[in-house]
Order: sequence, then C-alpha cells, then structure tokens
Amino acid sequence: FIQDNDYVYVLFYSTKGRLNIDINAKFEQLAAEWKWSRIHFGRIDTDKDREMAKKWVEPGMVPTNVMYKFGRPVEVQPKDFEQIRDRYQGSPEGQKWMLTKYMGEDSDGANLHYTAPLTTSKKHSKFIKANEISLVGYFKRDNDLHHKIFSEAIWSLHQSIDRDDIGAGVATVLTPSVSKKAGVQVPSIVVHLDGKAVEEDGTFAAERWTVKSVTEFLRQFLPLSSDQDDGGDAKEEL
Repeated sequence: FIQDNDYVYVLFYSTKGRLNIDINAKFEQLAAEWKWSRIHFGRIDTDKDREMAKKWVEPGMVPTNVMYKFGRPVEVQPKDFEQIRDRYQGSPEGQKWMLTKYMGEDSDGANLHYTAPLTTSKKHSKFIKANEISLVGYFKRDNDLHHKIFSEAIWSLHQSIDRDDIGAGVATVLTPSVSKKAGVQVPSIVVHLDGKAVEEDGTFAAERWTVKSVTEFLRQFLPLSSDQDDGGDAKEEL
C-alpha cells in the first residue's frame, strides 16, 4: 500500500484510551474531507498488527500519524508537532496544514489534489489563460454537497483514464469575491476554452447535482478517446 501510492497517511492507533478515540475520530474526519484527493489514508491497529507497528513506530508512541511520500516515511520537525498539538489541538485543519507543508510541492499543495484551489482573482484569470481547456467549479464552501460531487467526479475521471493528466486544467473557487468578480452563479461549473468561457452549454448549474451528471457534463469537453470506461474503481484504503 505504501509502495503502490505516492502519498500515504497512516494512523497507528490502539483501541484503548480516550486519546486514541479522539485522534481516531479526527483522522476519520480528515480522511472523509480529503477522500477525493491524491492522498491514500490507512489505519493500523497496533494491538492486532504488532509486526507492522514494530517496523514503523517506536513503543510508547501510539497513537501517531505517519506520512509517506514515494514509499518513504516523512520526518516532521518537533516544532511542527508542537504546532499541531498546541495551535490546532490535532484537528483535521492542523493535519491538512502539516500534509501540505511536508508533502506539498508548493504553498497550496496542488500536487496532493486533483483540483487547484484558486483563492484570488489574479490566480483565477492566470489559471484560465494558462490552460487550453479549463474546468472550474465555484462553490459556497469547502466540502459542501456540490463541492464533494465535483471532487468525486474529477477523481473518477482520473481513475477511468488511469493517467495523471485528463487533458484539462481543473480548479476550485471557494472565495465569494473571486466568484463574484468572475460573474458566475454559485454553485456552478464553467468550462473555458483558450481563456474564454464556453457560451453554449459550457456551464453546469443544474438544480440537482449527481456524480454521474457532473461526470457526463465534464467528459464532453475532454480530449478522451471514446473507448475509455465510465468510472474508476473504489478508492483503495489500507
């Protein structure tokens, strides 16, 4: 599992004690929120799988989270562990910060996600100009229903073609001022070709969103061959 996937995040835990229960719940929440990212999440019960625990974790260090990048464990600075504990109380937000800092290749950790976060109007216009085809989702908040559906649809398109690149730039806007300046309806998905929004049928803003309807909408703008299948396998978990 660790060797097969580029970015892996594993929780070594015990079923005993309040701390383990608390950390486990926060890990589950994070794994649910970032389910459609490029990170693969896994959990190991150190009581049941002692051999695996012995290999990766020192005795007395459970519960602990370990990041693996390209098959190797990532070493975290002690001051950042303190930051996670004191500033974030081990919350999913703190863990996202740590994953982005240590496994991300830029400040946004764009390599960890299938969609680029566009947090400013400048980034938004630069992204649209830089991509021949761009698919941009505009949402009210992170992980709301429409955002989750979009994320899963993009993830499934990547799995179905089994390539890193689906032939289009994909991004997400969650900042109201950026959506407002772009003059788009929220929630919606807008397709741009050569820097311009597609006028006819280039916007998805249906009342009812499903992964199937969003995937079908996006697929028609992608340079995929017709023999590609319709969706990926279920995401592998440890």
